[in-house]
Amino acid sequence: MPASAREATLVRPTSRGVVAAVTGVVLLAAGLWAGYPTVRGLGAGFLVLVLVSLASVLLPLPLSVDRVVSPSRVARGDACEGELTVHNGSARFGTSLDATDWVTGGDTSVEVPVDVPWLPAGESRTVTFPLPTARVGRLTIGPMSLRRNGFGGLWLRAGQVGDTRDLLVTPRLLPCHGVPTGVTRGHVGADERVERGGTDLTGLREYVPGDDLRRLHWATTARTGTLMIREDSDPSRAHLTVLVDDTPAALATDGDLDEMADVAASILRAAVAAGHPCRLTSARGSIDIELAAGIGVAVNPSAVLEPALVALCDLASPSPSAPGSPPALHDTDVLAVVGSRHSDRSRLATLAGALRPTLLLVDPTAAQGISWSAGAPTLSGARAIDVLAAWDAVTS
Repeated sequence: MPASAREATLVRPTSRGVVAAVTGVVLLAAGLWAGYPTVRGLGAGFLVLVLVSLASVLLPLPLSVDRVVSPSRVARGDACEGELTVHNGSARFGTSLDATDWVTGGDTSVEVPVDVPWLPAGESRTVTFPLPTARVGRLTIGPMSLRRNGFGGLWLRAGQVGDTRDLLVTPRLLPCHGVPTGVTRGHVGADERVERGGTDLTGLREYVPGDDLRRLHWATTARTGTLMIREDSDPSRAHLTVLVDDTPAALATDGDLDEMADVAASILRAAVAAGHPCRLTSARGSIDIELAAGIGVAVNPSAVLEPALVALCDLASPSPSAPGSPPALHDTDVLAVVGSRHSDRSRLATLAGALRPTLLLVDPTAAQGISWSAGAPTLSGARAIDVLAAWDAVTS
């Protein structure tokens, strides 16, 4: 809905206006003292300009403002624009405007200047301006600060107009390999492991075009009259857990969480697309999400991944409530721990317990991308794409 610009309450001189007023007073006083009419007239002229500029901002103008943010959700680094439309309802007077929008997320606020062209009487102007999407999280756009400039730029009238808009910036989904083939459960939820499997029945579902007809479950199909596909355990479909180190120490450097979220989301996306059951959790227990497994064309990776993307966004805007308990990680096949150069590796090893995790660190200071300790790899890189390149190297 358009918002009235009459909410502006602050009227003040600009630095140019202060200089003009002081110059006018000095010239007028000097002209009167020395008896020079030209100097007096010049001083009076400066003061008249200041008063005219003041009158031009005090004059009420029926301005309406409408701001649209599109799209309302983007991946980190993708384009997002604000569109500002200002209408001058006056039949006589034009005006000079400029605006500032505010982008707030977490404990940071970014100022976004908006250049508005001269607005003649009775006309509208629409301008677009880019919004920053470099940080993952839930952002609030607005309220907007609108400044109306007086004649000669000597006075201005400023205030906040319009409401706020929400913008969700999700992690980037970068290309990478899925989960390495390894030892998995004999069937979902069991404790035993098998080196080779694929014959344990885990469930049935209706046939979807594109399924392998050799996997039809004939007994159920004959009984129900509906083509039913059997879902078997598969040693190539390891159970993956991605743990994100969300401790304050790990997030000490700006931008660490953004790159870490990219790494976590990208690995989960690849695993989900391959049909692996996945879990996303964090070191402080603030998130713990199970992502359902699927097979073949029956999987919609975007829908399955959605809760994880939202949870990673929420890590950038931590709740004031206390975090939960550290997660239990015994029920997994592959453990990927995502952290930064500031992560406490001893604490992460304690969380992993008997598991040998793959440690993925966003670390611009790392001397090498891949190192090994006790048979477990540590993958390091300055950016998410570098860490994922190391992940591809050890999983391919």
